[in-house]
Amino acid sequence: MADKGTKFRNAANRMGDALLNLLETKNFADIAVSELCEAAGVNRSTFYAHYENLYDLLKETQERAVSGFLSTFGASFGAADFSKMTAEELIFISPQYLVPYLTFIKKNRRLYEVYNNSGAFPIGDMDKELIEKVFVPIYAKNGVTDRKIVDYMSRYYMSGVTAITMEWVKRGCEDDILFLCEVISICVRPTMRAALGTLQ
Repeated sequence: MADKGTKFRNAANRMGDALLNLLETKNFADIAVSELCEAAGVNRSTFYAHYENLYDLLKETQERAVSGFLSTFGASFGAADFSKMTAEELIFISPQYLVPYLTFIKKNRRLYEVYNNSGAFPIGDMDKELIEKVFVPIYAKNGVTDRKIVDYMSRYYMSGVTAITMEWVKRGCEDDILFLCEVISICVRPTMRAALGTLQ
């Protein structure tokens, strides 16, 4: 028999999936808790036992999606040998790395549109994990070990990529992913290359 924690996880997953399904046809502001619960097959009491409002569920749903993405995305980095990669490769804007990221955004476009409309990009803990798993090794490879510099530069980098990505979301993710990879590369590569060269 499943314990209470497992039962709620299952209910939370159903509510998250129901929310994503409802977002396919409705604006977030038009979704009622009762409607969501009916679609997920859970009681309102179950919802309110764990969430104050739909924004809490939205945030958790986004974090669950990002966690699943990072578990897959992280595996590719786990297999990467940063010591053998060139500085150019370590800038981290090749299609090899951007395509999975942009594919994830496109797949979850409705979720990101809600955040885009509210002016908040749903990174959650994604930025912290990327800094630890990706940027720290990248900068170390290039001789940059000051953690403050790494944090600031990483967030500057991610803000630029985020701005381009969210404009893409605003346009309905209609432009081809490889085209967007090229745009990001044109915008970010010179700045990152120059910054790393200055700090070495």
